Amino acid sequence: MTSFNISAEEYLVSYASQEIRSALDYRAIRLGYAVAKTNAKHNPNYYYVFDAAYNSGNPGTKDGYRDNAQTFVNAIDAVGDIIYDEINRGGVSRLVGGPSACSYMHLNGGYSSKGKQNQSGSHQFGELDGIPLFKVPSAIIPTDEILAVWKNDAVENDVSIAFGTLIPFFSTGIIQRKNFYKEAGIATYGDWAVLNRRYLAIIKIANMKDRNQQ
Repeated sequence: MTSFNISAEEYLVSYASQEIRSALDYRAIRLGYAVAKTNAKHNPNYYYVFDAAYNSGNPGTKDGYRDNAQTFVNAIDAVGDIIYDEINRGGVSRLVGGPSACSYMHLNGGYSSKGKQNQSGSHQFGELDGIPLFKVPSAIIPTDEILAVWKNDAVENDVSIAFGTLIPFFSTGIIQRKNFYKEAGIATYGDWAVLNRRYLAIIKIANMKDRNQQ
């Protein structure tokens, strides 16, 4: 790679640092999801089930699948109201979804690709009615679920979980071993604390069709 003035060692260290950042994002989201699950044990309404195959209630009639997707904002409002009723403030200001749940948002007229990022790690998928929507692998959040998060943008420390990074990135540098191979150690140091667990809830989208059926 020297022909292109690129150091293979520096490239590998840079790639490793990107993986650390991705791992930190995943850890934060996984923790938020776990806290939201415990909230549901305290109050079942913190786990809201939105039925994509909604039946209007009239005998033998059903709303169209795409038409019903437009009502998903009602699920967001319902979750936001639960948060607000619990602590007299809050709502939903961020959404983090599994792959299928994010794809379902394409059906909603309020979805916009504004802010959409390259599909690598946890990334912004767009916006839904002005609320930033982020996408993560199903290993972090189940594919048909969305983590609803409130952050008080008017008060910096009014958040669900606070993360403090003591050392964002530490590298030992490239170390030469006696058998002529080289290695490096890379790490980050910090801590976290749950400040307000009531700012986290889950929306499950049940009975989604696959793309061939939509």
